[in-house]
Amino acid sequence: MTARIPDLPGLDPAWSRLVDVGGVAMHVLERPAHGDPAVTLLAVHGNPTWSYLWRRLLAEAPADWRVIAVDQIGMGYSDRPAGMRRLADRVVDLGRLTEAMEVTGPVVTVAHDWGGPVSLGWALAHRDMLAGVVLANTAVHQPEGSPAPTLIRLARSRPLLDAVTRRTTTFLRGTTAMSRGMDTDTARAFRAPYPDAASRRAIRDFVADIPLSPDHPSAETLDAIADGVCSLGLPGLGLG
Repeated sequence: MTARIPDLPGLDPAWSRLVDVGGVAMHVLERPAHGDPAVTLLAVHGNPTWSYLWRRLLAEAPADWRVIAVDQIGMGYSDRPAGMRRLADRVVDLGRLTEAMEVTGPVVTVAHDWGGPVSLGWALAHRDMLAGVVLANTAVHQPEGSPAPTLIRLARSRPLLDAVTRRTTTFLRGTTAMSRGMDTDTARAFRAPYPDAASRRAIRDFVADIPLSPDHPSAETLDAIADGVCSLGLPGLGLG
């Protein structure tokens, strides 16, 4: 299946496809390798972006590398099913996707923001395929006793959460505004999948799913991922 996406700067429409993941269509950008892949890069975006974040990675990776950049369900040009997806659900989604796409090792995960914990959850469940981990602008776990960043705590507050993340483009536009030197066309491309409140529901849900207390529904999953990362014993690269 091929997804219908608009003509966006730096994005080759031939990369775009839809993959059935448990009855839900998940949009991916895929740049196949020439021949058997020497490595597969599995790229996972954070909030509130989509696979467009990795367009240069797809364009510039060596010819014998396979590159797959996902749109997490509810984001980008993937389906927007009813109900909230928690961290554990997103790890399962990613595993179903790689199974459907017949991904084999070696795999290097590449992730940004909240895509970091999701990709690490996949890595822990696929150790036999994993060759390395790249994390950009993400955190595996908030240090014990340390408060979450102020902007996240403000966005999570009950009076603001829905207003700034779903009903308006405040959160969406704020993130692109923080990227220095981003031109207008590129900023519009990042916002393209999120034209209305219905399309932005997962942006709100991503913010709501960040555990800020031990009793949060995703706290146990994030704790397990953080504990497991120490046992991976593989090359890792962190980018601030």
